[in-house]
Amino acid sequence: MRYLNFIKDYGLRALESEGIVVSDESTAELIISATLKRMLPLMLKHGTRKKYLLWTNEPRVDRHFTSVVHYPLLPKLHILNVYTGIFTHNYYWVPKDVNLLPITNFEFNHRRVVALMKYRNNRRKWSLKHQRRELDLSYLRTQIALEGHRMGVVDVYGPDWPLEIRKGESRRRNWRNNKLKILQGYNFNLAFENTNWEYYCTEKIWDAIQGGCLPIYYGQGNAIYEDFPEGSFLDYCDFGSPAELFAYIEAMTTQEFIKRMNLCIETFNTAVEKQKATEEFRLKLTVKRIQEVVGEG
Repeated sequence: MRYLNFIKDYGLRALESEGIVVSDESTAELIISATLKRMLPLMLKHGTRKKYLLWTNEPRVDRHFTSVVHYPLLPKLHILNVYTGIFTHNYYWVPKDVNLLPITNFEFNHRRVVALMKYRNNRRKWSLKHQRRELDLSYLRTQIALEGHRMGVVDVYGPDWPLEIRKGESRRRNWRNNKLKILQGYNFNLAFENTNWEYYCTEKIWDAIQGGCLPIYYGQGNAIYEDFPEGSFLDYCDFGSPAELFAYIEAMTTQEFIKRMNLCIETFNTAVEKQKATEEFRLKLTVKRIQEVVGEG
């Protein structure tokens, strides 16, 4: 159950404190799974003798957009995922116990942008639409990186990239420390999410800031401006093309960079303080949903 991160020791204790005991499949009243592939055989096996909850915080693991799903000849399936409200703010993935100092003196050594991400250059494969709105950002992010590489202003790290493009790998052992080390050699980071949804804000923007980079983020269709003020990160939605974005970066003054970066650092430090209660809050949300499902007649 890779994506059921509440089954860790802390989560188990929290569930047990609410009277929820984790047991094996045969005795459980409610079966929880992270994927439909694993859930369907269990639903076929046990039918209406049990209740079912699909739980994941990864948007591409489960793509249901409603909190309850009815399949023909199968019992009711409950959903708690990115699209049905498992996240209610932007700082679940903020690093713990980190405090960044504001920038005072700064000069550009270079203005190259670093991109740490998988190569996803297939629009049809990665497309994810809801009510005619495209939620996928990974294909667009790849196109921006490719254009920047062609222009000589983007360095790419990550799996699956053509060898002539990839500068190195970021996901080796201790991948986050390796990532931060790479970021520290740059001042700008292309930090789009894979999927554009309200409150789906992963480590990408936070790691960029911690690594000393001004994030290039996609700020429409999510809730990022609930925490970040205007004029902090570079919002790709403000630009008409990759070339326009890179031209803006090339013309940026040190004063503007310092101002934007310090707004990001201030937001980062505030989010670190808020993050302390997020795991407990998400567990409470999970407990509430479990109780609702189990309590149904």
